[in-house]
Amino acid sequence: MFWQNHPLIRLIIPFTLGMIVANLFIRHMSMAVLFILCCAVLAFSFFHLRTSNTYKDGKFGLVAMMLFFLIGMTLYTGKHQRITQGIPTDTTFCQGILSEVPTEKNRSWALNLQQDNDTHIILYIGKNWETPQHDAIAYSSLQLGDTILANIKHLERTEHGGGKFKTFRQYLFHHGICATAYTPHGQWQVKPCKNRRSITLFAKEIQTNLHHIYKENGLNQEVSSIIEAMSIGRKTDIPQVTRNAYTHAGVSHILALSGFHVGIIALMIQAFFLKKLLPLRWQWVNNVFIIASLWCYTLITGMSPSLVRATLMFTILLFCQSTFRNSPSPNSCAVAFFIMLCINPFYLHDIGFQLSFIAVASIGVLGRKLITLLSFPNYWKHYAWLITIIAISLISTVFTAPLVAYYFGHVSTLALLSNLLLFPFVYLLMFASILWWAFLWYAPINTLLTDLLNWTATTMNSIVESIASLPYATLKWHPSLLTTILCYATLLTLTYFFTHKKQAL
Repeated sequence: MFWQNHPLIRLIIPFTLGMIVANLFIRHMSMAVLFILCCAVLAFSFFHLRTSNTYKDGKFGLVAMMLFFLIGMTLYTGKHQRITQGIPTDTTFCQGILSEVPTEKNRSWALNLQQDNDTHIILYIGKNWETPQHDAIAYSSLQLGDTILANIKHLERTEHGGGKFKTFRQYLFHHGICATAYTPHGQWQVKPCKNRRSITLFAKEIQTNLHHIYKENGLNQEVSSIIEAMSIGRKTDIPQVTRNAYTHAGVSHILALSGFHVGIIALMIQAFFLKKLLPLRWQWVNNVFIIASLWCYTLITGMSPSLVRATLMFTILLFCQSTFRNSPSPNSCAVAFFIMLCINPFYLHDIGFQLSFIAVASIGVLGRKLITLLSFPNYWKHYAWLITIIAISLISTVFTAPLVAYYFGHVSTLALLSNLLLFPFVYLLMFASILWWAFLWYAPINTLLTDLLNWTATTMNSIVESIASLPYATLKWHPSLLTTILCYATLLTLTYFFTHKKQAL
């Protein structure tokens, strides 16, 4: 029954397996051979599977699964080759367009340089230890879009990186960075940008300008990094101690603009604007307004990859909601999954992408059932919003725990409590931030909102630090890949029996 109700799942599974196989045997993949195989399968399905009986005996389904398997392999191989082709052939010189604000390291400055083929190189420039302050001023004066030219001393590809930093090089490659390079101090120069502007650079400039406005308007320096991280997506100034506390409390996702924040913004728009004003048949207008608002927010906060991915996912889910169903379903999640991997096959390696879809899919399958189970007494109807928050937090926490443990080696035992306690403050901080910008021109109200933001962020930090300091707040657990797969197999089995309990009875 499940496969008949959710046919797209049958296509997403071979599509994903195709990408996994391509990743394992990438050195032996050939775009020409894969393209020919795809054409052969299409030709076979067109000429030999046109009779109605093929739908009954399963041949059409097998051919469709084979086709999606090959499409997954082709897309992944093509993405891999495009990044590999961006590696400079000249190992003594590199040139690129500055696409990120320079980052200070212990012994160097890191510059993200975009190449002509949309790949990137990380250029590390040695520090000038004689005049460090002058050095910092020089790098802070660089503008996004400037062209950087450097005589490099060392170039290292990220594609086949091995040794101690193999995992880090793989991470860079899967984020479009084809190589890292190093140049000593004084061996580089800059050509100021004149006309070249991309939407990404424009978005990052907006984020930088918003950061300066925050900095000049009275925010508490101890918590300003939290406010900026949760409102404009700038998290480079967050202290490591604060990051560790949020990680141990199981709420590190709050510090990075992602699906959690996009969901809150969509919830605020629905609560305060069009949802109650429009008749049922015009609710799609509400979704269009939400989608437009989310993309505007993504633009002004710098278009970080995690936020772009989350906004794209919500766009597809809201479109599916307007067209087919009233809530996220496995089919709509499968459509979003397929489209996003077609846009960038390397999303498959992104931890945020994996956690987002696991959380959304699990909530779509179990959300209504668990909310109904929690709200059986009549007097709980007045607290439907609380029941919904508890159900969503419980489902997402349970289903993401094995993957979090696999990647980070620990599990937060109090993640559910942390999420429940912090959700009102996150909602308040984001809503107060919107009002703060709206009344930036009016000092009396803006001052009150500044105090509210400082109090909210300070309270959040206090709650997180208190929870993180409790005994056994975090348990060390680093499961193997096989153990993680078995955990999800168990969760899926329990989900199946839970959702089909009524039918079985």
